[in-house]
Amino acid sequence: MVGRDLDVLYPKTDVERGDTRLRVENISYKQGRNQVLQHVSLHVNRGEIVGIAGLMGAGRTQLLETIFGVYPRSATSGRIWLDGKEVSIRNPKQAIQSGIGLIAEDRKGQSLVLERTVTENATLAALRQFMIALNIINQRAERRAVSQVTQDLNIKTPSIQSIVANLSGGNQQKVVIAKFLLARIKLFLLDEPTRGIDVGAKAEVYTLIGQLARHGTAFLLVSSELPELLAVCDRIYVLCDGRLTGEFRAINLTRLRLWRPQRSSWTKPTANNVFTG
Repeated sequence: MVGRDLDVLYPKTDVERGDTRLRVENISYKQGRNQVLQHVSLHVNRGEIVGIAGLMGAGRTQLLETIFGVYPRSATSGRIWLDGKEVSIRNPKQAIQSGIGLIAEDRKGQSLVLERTVTENATLAALRQFMIALNIINQRAERRAVSQVTQDLNIKTPSIQSIVANLSGGNQQKVVIAKFLLARIKLFLLDEPTRGIDVGAKAEVYTLIGQLARHGTAFLLVSSELPELLAVCDRIYVLCDGRLTGEFRAINLTRLRLWRPQRSSWTKPTANNVFTG
């Protein structure tokens, strides 16, 4: 419809994979009497883009939010390792300090302060870097850093002092990414990162993700659009009813093969129901 090939809309970057950046074991989350996640274990290597597929209600968003420390510890269980070191993440602040950033599905409600400027949004997660005596912000250093990251990400805005609500959806999403780049994030949790933005902006976002992956940044990506998962991910996990039901390598993977395990009894992945390309 837009006259572009799939590899242009979803550019794929060949990256040499590094050591394990994220490893989670037996992640569970219970909301009231409802068991949302049940003993989910997975890993993401440096420079790797790993997808999470599943139907609505499968627990995809809750998995990212559990890793990010959104929920009370009393409602969750499991263990998390980052770069080989076990970490205890009790809240999003600790997650960011550990090098984990979450780009939420609802960027306007959860990732941005719409009535504030590009500068204020871009430095939300990294304000400590610009603090001087008496908790005063070094505005010159702040503006310099935001101007640089705005240029690097090709954020189209009249000024870094523009109100972020006035930007297009794609540029708003880039501001969210800028916020975590300034905080020196090494693991991105992406929840529907291209929802509500046009196809050109989608290509720009995934080009940026590929560039970051080339420098060792790791990504755990939730998307309801299977073409996106198949085009940009190195591996794909499948969730259903809070359980991990399959793991695939994305090379030569088709939609049919991706969803084939879901026709079975939804048991924990074994050597018999995990496909590799």
